[in-house]
Amino acid sequence: MIYRHVFKPLATLCLGLLFAQTGQADELLYVYGPDCGACMKFEAEIGDIYPKTEEAKHLPLRKVTLDDWRAGRHPLAECEINPILGTPTFVQVHDCVELDRITGYSNDELFWFALSRIANRSKTMATEGNGARSSTVP
Repeated sequence: MIYRHVFKPLATLCLGLLFAQTGQADELLYVYGPDCGACMKFEAEIGDIYPKTEEAKHLPLRKVTLDDWRAGRHPLAECEINPILGTPTFVQVHDCVELDRITGYSNDELFWFALSRIANRSKTMATEGNGARSSTVP
């Protein structure tokens, strides 16, 4: 798989460089639905692996059901996060502000690629030193 040889090492390197510079760990909010097919696929392909990765050290995964999200039954209820309309949605959160997101899941290679994109954007913002981080939904 390309993921093991290209995307995952790239994501690990980018996240490591980012957090070596910022010294702060963001988190990756994972909003899912118990009956969501793409969520089940994510769990089967990534769910058991993710907590053991370098990425998890820099972006720990916080799982919240879509129903709990909509009802505000989660620790991030007061944060500045754009509306979440479907599952799965992965939101990078820093200091209670959305920085980036991945909407949907189709396979592990695309997930790791998107995660490396998040790391690259965060690294760029950290090195620019402008302090302003995007909450753009791609």
